[in-house]
Amino acid sequence: MSSINVKFLNYMRGEDRIGTGIYKNKKKLSISNLPNLILTLLICAACWYLGYNSWIGFPVKSGSGDTYLWNVICGFLTEKKYTYLTGFTLLFLAAALLQRFNFRFVIFQGKTMLPFLLFLFLNSVNPDFFPIRPISIVLFLMIFALFELYGSYQNPSVVGRMFNMMFYLCVGSLVWPYILWFIPVFWIGMYQFRILDVRTFSATLLGLFTVFWFVLGWSVLKHDMTIFINIIQCLSDIHIVFARESWLAKLPILFVFCLFMIVMPVYVSLRESESSIRTSHFLSFLLIFGVFSFFLSFIYESAFVDIECVFYLSASIIASYSFSGKHGIVSFFLYYFIMAVLIILLFVRLWNYL
Repeated sequence: MSSINVKFLNYMRGEDRIGTGIYKNKKKLSISNLPNLILTLLICAACWYLGYNSWIGFPVKSGSGDTYLWNVICGFLTEKKYTYLTGFTLLFLAAALLQRFNFRFVIFQGKTMLPFLLFLFLNSVNPDFFPIRPISIVLFLMIFALFELYGSYQNPSVVGRMFNMMFYLCVGSLVWPYILWFIPVFWIGMYQFRILDVRTFSATLLGLFTVFWFVLGWSVLKHDMTIFINIIQCLSDIHIVFARESWLAKLPILFVFCLFMIVMPVYVSLRESESSIRTSHFLSFLLIFGVFSFFLSFIYESAFVDIECVFYLSASIIASYSFSGKHGIVSFFLYYFIMAVLIILLFVRLWNYL
C-alpha cells in the first residue's frame, strides 16, 4: 500500500497529527476528569447536607449488642455538627486510602479517580450510613489488612505481613465484631496468591491469639468479661434480612450487586486475554470478597449497613476496572445512569424518613 493511501486511511480514522490545518483530534472524554470529579464531590456533599438537615442518624445511639469500645466512642459524639463532620471526614479519608490502594498495587492501568469517587458516592447516597457507624473506623483496618495481603503477592517475606493482616482484623473486631467473619475470606486470598502454607497460616493464628490474649488479660485484671460477651452476642445474633417492610433499604445494594458483581465481571471475563495473571488474581479475590459481603449483609439485620459499606469497597474497584480505559458518551451515560438511579432511591428513602 502506498504512503498516500496510508495517509488517507489515517485521515479517515482521525489519526493524523494536529497542526496539519485539515483535522484536529478531539479530546477523549474521561469519567475521572476534573469536571466530573467536582460534580461527584458536590453531589456527595449535598447528600450529607440533606442528612444533616433531616437529623438522620443523630443522636448516635449504641445498641445492646454493640461493643464496649463503640459505646465509649458514642459517648463523645454529642454535637451534631462535629459528629457529621467526623463521619464525612472518615468516609473521605477511607475513599482516599482505597484510591491509594489501587495506585500502590496497580490493579488496573491508567490514571483514574474512580475508586475514590465510586466508594465515596455509594456510601453518601445511603442515609442509613449517616452520620457515623462502627465500620467508619474499622474500615481503615480492613483496608490496611488488604494492603498486607496484596503486598505479599510473590513476596518471599510474607510471614510478618500475614501477622499484621490478622492483627488488624482482630483489633477491628473490638469495635465491630463482624469483621471476624472475613478471616476465612483472607485465608482464601492467601491460597489464591500462593502464599498459604504452615508458616503463613501459623502467623495468622499468632496475630489472632496476640490480640485476644491481651484482651483476656485486661478482662481478668478488671474482673469484667464484657468485651468477649459483646463479641459473642453480636456474632450469634443471626437474623436473615429480607422482610417486606425493609425491601426499600435493600434496593441499592441489590442494584449495585447485579450491575457491579454480575454484569461487569462477565465483561471483565471477556477481557481476560488483555489482563495479566496477577490482575486476574487480584480481581478474583475482590469478587469473592464482594459476593461474601453481599450474602453476609442479609444474615445480620443489625449490621446490614456496615457490611453493605464493606461490600461497596470491593464493588468500587471492580466497577473502576470495568470503566478503566473507556472513553466516550457511552461510559458517561452508564456512569450517570448509575448515579441517577441511586439518587432517586435516596430521595425516596428520605421521603420515608421525613
